Amino acid sequence: MALSVNLSRDEFLAALSSIQNITGKKGTIAILSNVLIEGEKDKDKITLTATDLELGIRINIAADIIAGGSITLPAKKLFEIIRETSADSIHMELHDNNWIKIDANSSSYNVAGMSAEEFPEFPVFDNNNMVEVPTSSLKDLIDKTIFSVSQEGESQFNLSCLLFEKDKNDSEINQLRMVSSDGHRLSLMQVEVDSNIDLLKFNKKTLIPKKGIQEIRKFIDHHYLVNFGFDNNQIIIKTNNSILIIRLMNGDFPDYRNIISIINQEKFIEIKRVDLIQSMKRMILFTEDRFNAVKFILSNNSLLLTSESIDIGNAKDEINISYSDKSLSLGFNGKYFIESLQVMHSELIKIYINSEESPCLIKGDEDHGFYSVIMPMKI
Repeated sequence: MALSVNLSRDEFLAALSSIQNITGKKGTIAILSNVLIEGEKDKDKITLTATDLELGIRINIAADIIAGGSITLPAKKLFEIIRETSADSIHMELHDNNWIKIDANSSSYNVAGMSAEEFPEFPVFDNNNMVEVPTSSLKDLIDKTIFSVSQEGESQFNLSCLLFEKDKNDSEINQLRMVSSDGHRLSLMQVEVDSNIDLLKFNKKTLIPKKGIQEIRKFIDHHYLVNFGFDNNQIIIKTNNSILIIRLMNGDFPDYRNIISIINQEKFIEIKRVDLIQSMKRMILFTEDRFNAVKFILSNNSLLLTSESIDIGNAKDEINISYSDKSLSLGFNGKYFIESLQVMHSELIKIYINSEESPCLIKGDEDHGFYSVIMPMKI
């Protein structure tokens, strides 16, 4: 007999919950739907490992290990079993032919597993190339860029990823930057950090797939500080009891600096952010396709928003602004505006519009480091 353990139901459930997106992808390699469970007799923890060969996660949870051993079990079914039990503690015991018995109060389950020897090896990495950062910085980077990652397939650029960079600002303060684009809009967020980011081995173009970014966001959610770094074309995120590793993608990314630099930032309109969100939501009620076309008509001290649908009707909404330049009429995807404005915090935002053909830039004084660029569309 091997691998006999007692552990907390709640901690076990939380760990199993965090791996479901990784093990849930259907594929030709059956064992990737399993979670590897390992325990050593002289340790007070068990280790759970899951991978889809692009992402890998390893989680340690406290346990009373009666006998050491290892096994892989179907992650979804194990999660469902533990979720439905009301027991405070779980006992698991490995038997012959990779069968494991799970006891929870008066309930007992026998689950067929697969040998741990068939499970892919967890990637190795260099701990010396990692730095500690506040998770608030990473959350800001992700939350203000992930919504504009492309949903489309391959193109000239790898737009299904986030670009991740490091550099120094004009005051020589270290900063981290994330950029996303779907070809119709671009979001950029940069934050200052005290960490020694010179240790970080960024690629020439460090591209993190969207699924990887989503997993990072969940992984760091309940932590104040994490360590992260790069090694062997991977990004590694570490907490006290867990590790997340994501394979980086290859490809090119648009020259976002050039896109932003061509926008004249001397002329702008200033408007209340919440007012514009609410107006946009009213306008897209009268759009029926994925383009969510809303017309902007700028004239003397007025922004008029209009939308129309052949089948439904039309709508318009006028907002008073300070504007005395030439009249402009241009179209935008209303959903793009809403998504950008909803991640901002500024009460007043500045919208830089140079012409009816040029992209517009959205910024806010209370959203330091954030830039949103949206391309106009013909209506």
